[in-house]
Amino acid sequence: MNKVMILGTITADIELKYDNEGKVRTSFSIAYNKKYTKQSGELVEKVSFFDVSVFGRNAEIINQYFRKGSRIGITGELEQSQWKAQDGTNRSKVSIRLEQFDFIDKSENSQGQSAGAGQYGGQPDNPQYQKQERPKPTYRTPQSAVPPTVDVNEDEIPF
Repeated sequence: MNKVMILGTITADIELKYDNEGKVRTSFSIAYNKKYTKQSGELVEKVSFFDVSVFGRNAEIINQYFRKGSRIGITGELEQSQWKAQDGTNRSKVSIRLEQFDFIDKSENSQGQSAGAGQYGGQPDNPQYQKQERPKPTYRTPQSAVPPTVDVNEDEIPF
């Protein structure tokens, strides 16, 4: 099984790109901060960065609703890319191909409606699914369905 789930912060504004066939894609990085205390009592903060690639309707939605500094929860699979650099050396990189994402921050969309917190279960981007007519997703969350805000000390979270 090849699955990864990360909750992080988007490190830069997202830009859409289109290939020769007009298919949309984007890529962005997210940062995950981990704080812990060494045995010596020193508080340490470690930051990890992850590259994420997104295709199709998910790329359009993420571009519309997320910006630098937005918190996002992602689920995807790890992909390894390999290429030859200009100096002739072999290079490789592991990134995450996004399958689903969660709105973590409450945000305002362009019409001023609250996007709310909740999961957008976008379908994995595969050719079979892309050929089907997809309904336009709705983002209104009834107030009764929005979880209450809980004040949590991040040092106490085990992940």
